[in-house]
Amino acid sequence: MKCIYCANRKTEVINSREIKGGTLTWRRRRCPNCAKIFTTKESGMADNLFVIKRNGSRQRFIYEKLFVSIFIIVNTGKNRDNGDDAKLAKKISARILKKLFVAAESRDIKSKILIALAYEELKKVHRSYADRYIAYSDYRLKVTFPGQQK
Repeated sequence: MKCIYCANRKTEVINSREIKGGTLTWRRRRCPNCAKIFTTKESGMADNLFVIKRNGSRQRFIYEKLFVSIFIIVNTGKNRDNGDDAKLAKKISARILKKLFVAAESRDIKSKILIALAYEELKKVHRSYADRYIAYSDYRLKVTFPGQQK
């Protein structure tokens, strides 16, 4: 890990612990070059995870993308508290991430599985969140109503 002050490539870990149920690692680091101390939060598990898209392409998993999609679904309606909604979205995203590592046999996971995990976790909180998530998903259900053309 690079030093954030002098960009020295070698830093030493002073203290380290798991946070957020083991999905993140908190580390206190010291730079031997400038002697400054700084803190990092690292997620080594998600770094090697790839999402297989419907067209077969591979894309690196980005936790922030998952968080934002959950936050948008949770943060709807008038007079909502963004802070509370962000905490809820973070909690849901962490649970999805945990289940994602269990579901991923290799480091590749299909986007269908990621969306299904998100749907299940959102359904536990509120059914309307889950339905809204699927409605805006690429994998939304193709429903044909009577009299409608396919």
